[in-house]
Amino acid sequence: MTATSSALVEAADLVLVTDGQGETRTGAELYHAVSLLAGEMTAAGWAGGVVGHWFTNSIASIEAALAIEWIGATRVSIDPTTNSQEANSMWNAANVDGRLVDPEHGHAPTPDSLVYTRSPETGGSLIPPTEEVDPNKTYLLYPRAVQDGELLAVPISYGNWDATMRLNQALYREGWYGSGFGPDACFLTVQQLMHGTGLVGSFPFLRMGLPQIILDRFDADLVLEVLGSGRVTATMMVTAMVDRLTDALEATPRSLGKLSTLLYGGAPMSPDRLLRATTAMPDVLVQIYGRLEGGWPLTVLDQADHRSILAADGGLLIASCGRALPEAGLQIRASGEVVVRSDMVVDSFADVDGSCGLGDIGHLDADGYLFLDGRLDRMINTGYHVYPAEIEDRIREVAGVQSARVEGRPDPRRGEKVVALVVASRDDHERLQRELDLHLRATLAPYKVPREYEFPSSLGQ
Repeated sequence: MTATSSALVEAADLVLVTDGQGETRTGAELYHAVSLLAGEMTAAGWAGGVVGHWFTNSIASIEAALAIEWIGATRVSIDPTTNSQEANSMWNAANVDGRLVDPEHGHAPTPDSLVYTRSPETGGSLIPPTEEVDPNKTYLLYPRAVQDGELLAVPISYGNWDATMRLNQALYREGWYGSGFGPDACFLTVQQLMHGTGLVGSFPFLRMGLPQIILDRFDADLVLEVLGSGRVTATMMVTAMVDRLTDALEATPRSLGKLSTLLYGGAPMSPDRLLRATTAMPDVLVQIYGRLEGGWPLTVLDQADHRSILAADGGLLIASCGRALPEAGLQIRASGEVVVRSDMVVDSFADVDGSCGLGDIGHLDADGYLFLDGRLDRMINTGYHVYPAEIEDRIREVAGVQSARVEGRPDPRRGEKVVALVVASRDDHERLQRELDLHLRATLAPYKVPREYEFPSSLGQ
């Protein structure tokens, strides 16, 4: 059996997942539902293949992800806010064998799609989990963009995934993620499952046979209501979510219940925002830094570090993303680039010696804390990784565009925002901006759509 399936069997009657409406699944119920769905996908000929996964957070989204693992297949997850045109473009480029979707995203079914809510209690074939899968086989093909019909994606292997799960389990158990981990641990999933929360919390907790609550969306007041119930001990958020939670707490102070660990990362947090968050939520914040191609996490700025930041009103640590983990094999090249070497490194991103350059420029201090100083490439970090060339291609599809450049600029909440500079061959810039916005929203995920447009006479150098 796999590590996850063994944990489900051992959990048996323990409720492992609860959703926002109070529906639950025990370990035994999860095992049964996943086995039935795996049987349905096997009958469709998807076993060992490539399967699309398009779900808003739910119990069904967890069952679907586990069922893809059950049959030794590759999961190609699509962000639930993405439109169907981009989802299909990504899946076509990935050459998927089948598409597993929830009813919200199953409005335009195809012959190779399966709309899933929950497998029936009886009927169908129960399929045991695949015993052995080549560790080099892709477990999660994380899509980033489609350019010229080719999918730009991070192929996280079964071996990479296992290494990431084992590391995060150890970080909880060994205190890197705080001292509150124990038999009553309960994780709160608020970020969409396909992103960082799946790597550092949602799936590691399943592998440990520990419960979690999964919400379909992030809402600060709803999150605080769940925290106040006193069940949740750990959660993970991107920095913009931490900002909104801080705003809500400053407006109406409330109890965080048993919360002892709030992991956050994905984008930089300015010193003033970090001080506000640490003041509003003392002794719970843990910053993590990582890259899908190199591992999650690679560094940890723990609760003691945050206490030092608050006591010193910032100090040097406020600019750091944490101490490098021994398992990450993190070093700084002569060029200043951050490089890592571990079992989490994705082969196709590795050099011949197995090391992986992350594209980030940084330096380590004498105590092993990492400080980031910039990027080597044009990637924009809004909490999501955005690649300008893809957006520029879509902009040039609109009539009246002569040339375009997309860049990231500082943003107080997201770290960076997407800005489009468009050289137009017509004078009606307001109308052109509306046309651009409509076209981009129809063809790209919302987080890739520029927040600002400028219309210079030329792009210069």
